[in-house]
Amino acid sequence: MKNILVALAGILTFALTSCETPVELDLEQSEPRLAVEAVVTDQPDMNFVKLHLSAPYAKNIDPQAVTDAQVKLVDNTGISTSLIHKGNGTYKPASPFAGEIGRTYTLTILANGKTYTATSTLHPVTKLDKVTYEYVDGKNDDFGREEGYYISTAFRDSAGVKNYYKLNIAVNGQLRQDETKDIIITEDKLYDGSYLDDIRVPATFAKNDALDVSLLSLTKEAFDFYNALQGLSGQGGLFDRNPANLPTNISNGGVGFFSASAISTRSLTIE
Repeated sequence: MKNILVALAGILTFALTSCETPVELDLEQSEPRLAVEAVVTDQPDMNFVKLHLSAPYAKNIDPQAVTDAQVKLVDNTGISTSLIHKGNGTYKPASPFAGEIGRTYTLTILANGKTYTATSTLHPVTKLDKVTYEYVDGKNDDFGREEGYYISTAFRDSAGVKNYYKLNIAVNGQLRQDETKDIIITEDKLYDGSYLDDIRVPATFAKNDALDVSLLSLTKEAFDFYNALQGLSGQGGLFDRNPANLPTNISNGGVGFFSASAISTRSLTIE
């Protein structure tokens, strides 16, 4: 059994670092389009919508924040939640809000005289069982890692259900995945129902770093979007020269994605 778990951990480590899909970029994109990054979770204070006008790759123009949009969420039971602008194109719920597992959410955005919609279902996520860390001196490591602190996680995949996951890591309150190359996603195609122990994250951390490590559920469509976005090696965040031909669930010519996720989080400090 130990050998099986080691093999599965190796498979997942490979999956976390090699899910790249080539994306052909439309360098001639000239007309700005609404770029959306929207997330609904089952956790309070972790729900937001970011709106910008996308910038063409071929022109040296910074994306422009959209600050006067009307934004709301409606779930499949008819409950509506308004979001208000908090600065720099970021909108958050006007009253305390957390998504509920099993519900489907429709996002509606009225911006620049056009209406955009997107829909996503909030699927459950398995419990993130543990997060540990170790120091590697960079000299005799079996995995050829550089010197630094490395973390490992563990969870049990839910059997018989097609699951897609995203791993977020916040360091001292700041999300580590601020560039596309740092996105960590996986699907359970190779380990359905297995307990995955010692899943190594391919990134270094420093002594005294306070980490919040979160496992997020994804829909298949969200997984495909992050997979394609991850393939844009060397690009910054979602609004850094946003290409028009990434997968999207935003209607009416918008780009970007609206994703609903359940979250399981573990926190630790490297001492």
